[in-house]
This record gives sequence, C-alpha cells and structure tokens, in this order.
Amino acid sequence: MLKRLYQPLAYQTQTMPDSYWAASAGPLPECEMLSAEGTFKTGVAIIGGGYTGLSTALELAENGVEVAVFDAGRSGWGASGRNGGFCCIGGSPLSYAELGLRFGEDETRHYARLQRQSIDLVASRLDNWGIDADRHSDGEVVLAHKPNRIAELHEEDAQHAHFSDIDCQFLTREQLHERGLVAADTYGGLHVKIGFGLHPLKYLAGLHQQCLAKGVRIFEQAMIEDLKDTGKGYELRSANTRISAQKVVIATNGYSAENLPDWIGGRLMPVFSGILVTRPLSDDELAEQGWTSDLMAYDSRILLHYFRKLPDNRFMFGGRGGITATQSAFDAGKRDLLHHFNRIFPAWRDVEITHHWNGLACLSQSFRPYIGRVPGHRDVWTGLGWHGNGVALGSLAGQMLGKQILGTGKPSDIGTILGTPPDRFPLSRFRRIGRSLAYRYYGLRDRFA
Repeated sequence: MLKRLYQPLAYQTQTMPDSYWAASAGPLPECEMLSAEGTFKTGVAIIGGGYTGLSTALELAENGVEVAVFDAGRSGWGASGRNGGFCCIGGSPLSYAELGLRFGEDETRHYARLQRQSIDLVASRLDNWGIDADRHSDGEVVLAHKPNRIAELHEEDAQHAHFSDIDCQFLTREQLHERGLVAADTYGGLHVKIGFGLHPLKYLAGLHQQCLAKGVRIFEQAMIEDLKDTGKGYELRSANTRISAQKVVIATNGYSAENLPDWIGGRLMPVFSGILVTRPLSDDELAEQGWTSDLMAYDSRILLHYFRKLPDNRFMFGGRGGITATQSAFDAGKRDLLHHFNRIFPAWRDVEITHHWNGLACLSQSFRPYIGRVPGHRDVWTGLGWHGNGVALGSLAGQMLGKQILGTGKPSDIGTILGTPPDRFPLSRFRRIGRSLAYRYYGLRDRFA
C-alpha cells in the first residue's frame, strides 16, 4: 500500500483540476489505459507524466529506447498542470552566495548556467514545435514588501552579477509606478531579465504530443503501487497489471509516495500552493489599480505571493495554500488568498474570481533539487524538488536524466548542487507539524521583521 503524506483529497486522480489552465487549454492529447489484468513489458518505465517524466521519455525515445509513461491521473494532472506558468530561475530557495559557500563558486556558476539553459530549452521547444502557449513577459520582477527588504534586492543583484550572466535592474517605487507595477506594500523592485510566462498545460500538451510522435506509450489512471528489483530488471504493479522494465524513472515530485521507493520517505516536504484567476479586466480597471504590465512578479515575503497579468487581461494571483488536504482547509486557504489579493490590489476587490485551485509544490530537505540515480538502486532514477519552479528546471532535468540513462551524459553535466541527494528531514514523521509551526513563524517575520 502506498504511504501518503496527506489525506486522499490531495491525490484524487479521476478528473483534471478545476483550473483556468484545464478550462482553456483545448483538447488534450489522448492517453492509453492499461488492461484490467495481465502483463506489460517496456525498456524504461517512467512513473509520472509531467514535465520531467515526459522530457525523460522524449530524450530516450529519440535515441531508440522503448519507453512507457504511467500516470496516476493523466499527463498534466499534477503540478505540471496546476502551477502558475512561470518559466524562470529559482529551483532552490538558497542564494547563490549560500550555495557558493558549500559547493564552491565554480559549481555555483555551473548551476546558474543550467538554470539559463533550462529556460532556453523550453523556449526552443515552443518555437520548434510551433506551440502557442500564450508566452509573454521579459523576465520577472521581485517586489520588496517592506523598506528593509530593498537591501536584499541589491544583494541579489550583486550575486547575479558575480555568479551568472543574468542582467538585472533595480527599480525604485516611482519607477515601478511608471512601468505599470503598482501594488500595495511595495517599496522597490528588482527586474531579473530572464524567463517568461506561459500557459503551463498548453506547453505540457505539446510535450505530450511530441512523445507520442516518437513512439512513447502514455497511460492514464495507471497508479504504480509497487516496485521490485528482480535482479534482471524491475517489476511494477498497477492494480492487476504487472509491468516489467529494465530501468525505472520516478518523476512524481510533490505527489510522490513515501515508499515508492522507500528512499524517498522523509526527504521531501510537499506544500500546498493555491491560485486565483479573475475574469478579464478592462483597460480602465487595470489603470485604476495601476497594474498594466505583463511582467511576472512575486514579493519578498518568505511565504511569498506570485502574480501576473495574463494575455487576455485576466489576473492570476498565487500563494501558499492550506496546510492539510481537506475541503475545509482548501476553503480556508482560498479565503486567506483572497484576503491578500484584495489587500495588495484593492481596486479589484469586487472583481469576479472565476477559478481557484490547489497543487503541491515540492521542497526537499536540502532546499536543492536532485537529479540522478536513486541511492541504493541499480537502475532507478529520479528528478525532484523544484521548489515551485519546475516548468524550466523540471524540463531540463528530464532531458538530463535521459542522457544519464543512455550513457551520453556525465555526472559533471549535472554537477554537485543538483547531483547531491537530499538527506531526510530530522524527525521526518513529524514534518507536517514542523511545517505548520514554521508557517506561523514565517508569517510573523514577514509582517514584523
């Protein structure tokens, strides 16, 4: 039996989330269904049909490997179809300076290059595959929500200059207003000129279609419930179907089970993130608030908010959701998110909210992503821990995993920052309680520190 961190409502797989993305993506590519019983063979079995799983599948299939993808829901059901559509840097909440102290400056610069490479990969896919994913925004802007956070923005600017080639520009409060970036509790901003916004499910659908064109078989409602090493390969079980494969990739990120495989248990902290989307706003309504820019944005809170104006003038606003997977907790999370939206954008207090949904972002114990072999297993691989920024890095991780499995990639391509496995959380069985206490502490710091 799979061990889950949250209640069953977090893992309901029968339908896609009631999100704006699902409502506006158009028809999604078809998936197959496993037979009710029997056996199935493949070269590589990939568990999870999001950006990482499908990117791994595509890299393998393009090099002649037989691949099958198994998703408990369907492609895009998890975080890949629920996220805010920020194709940007930020796979780790640790600063470049913090990473440099532990891993050295050369490895930190390598990690910075990979982050740029991940954004370029998604951009090239959209261009080469002709995907209209509602792309917009010249980078993103981080907004200082208190005057004393301005110094942090200048420090971030300096670290980008030292470790990366990413161009940044500090904006005063007046300059933010001139650029149509007016929000309450905003005292300055840093425009990080890399990345773009997109429709995450349209990108996912295009990736799915490319996999099908290369011969990848993609199964929905195919929850993998068990994984065994047979000595000659691996046997997976989905209901009454037995699946044999030579290699396995775990690409379930925040929706991972604690015991598939056991190594994952206690190393991840999935956290709920909620998103609101408004009806389309008129030009007059945008001007009244003073937010007319299409830049992706987030604020400097630890429990941050992220938001952007969509191409059809809807406004998307996201932030940390509830702390448990019950309907009452989701409802409370929506009320809290709406409270912050109304406070930060008071001119839109009475604007209709057309969509609200939740998803699980995935933190790791190390506050770093991990890409590589699952420790203790011959040929089980994984990529996880994107810390809410998996559109770009999850895509590159899948491509890199494919190269590692093929033997065309070297461990140095991934580097030590992404290639060092996370440890378990201390007292990991109580980490939900610890996270709840941490949220209260972070909320106080965001308000008063």
